[in-house]
Formats: sequence, structure tokens, C-alpha cells
Amino acid sequence: MRAVALALCCTAVGACGFEPEGAIPFDPPQAYRTWWAETEVCSGKRGDFSEIRWAAVPGRAFTCPSGTCVGRWEPGDRIFLADAYREHELVVRHEMLHALLGRSGHPNPPFGHGCPLTWETWYDRRTIDGPVID
Repeated sequence: MRAVALALCCTAVGACGFEPEGAIPFDPPQAYRTWWAETEVCSGKRGDFSEIRWAAVPGRAFTCPSGTCVGRWEPGDRIFLADAYREHELVVRHEMLHALLGRSGHPNPPFGHGCPLTWETWYDRRTIDGPVID
């Protein structure tokens, strides 16, 4: 019973769970709304963009439960982005897709087929030469 109460308390106040060191909240740029709409279309899922809480983590990557991350969605509609990747469409939309699905993991579809939002499937439409390798 005590564990259930603690879990409910953590959920209610947002005090439990993953939060990278040095994460700084930020307001999403307008481009994120366009990317959100595109991600809704490719996934067939709808969500409330205004519910997402965004935070930037200083640097090119940060330590997360799965290793080293450049982006991370967490339950409660929290998205953390390494500062160096805040304008990287693939990274931002990848985390948006997690938020729309409400889960971690990379089921295909929609990851890959439907929404090419993995390193392996991403095609940067801003280049003529094909996929961008970072």
C-alpha cells in the first residue's frame, strides 16, 4: 500500500522519474508546431501539443536510463533535448512520436514505416544527396 501511495504522490507532483542534470525548461519554437502536425499525420495519432513540457540539456548528449541520449520522452509529456539537437527535426519529431504514442520503444509502424523517425530511416528533405549521417 505504501508503494502505491508513493507512486501516486510522485505522479501527482512530478517529483519522481528521470530528469537530466542541468535541464532547463524552454518554450518551443514555432517550427515545433509544424513538426507536431506532420508527426500526427504520419502516425495517425492526435495529441495536445500544448501539454508537452520541453527542457534542454546542455551539450551534445546526456546520460539517460538507456545510455547516452540526444533526446528523451518521459511519461507526463516531458521531452528533454540535448541543446545541440534542439533544431534537429529528426530528434525533435522522434520524441514527439513517443509523446503521441504515450510509450517508449520503437514499434514499426509507426517508427520506420509510416514515420521515418529513426537514424536508420530518416531522410533529410533539406538535402539533395539523401540521408544525413550524424
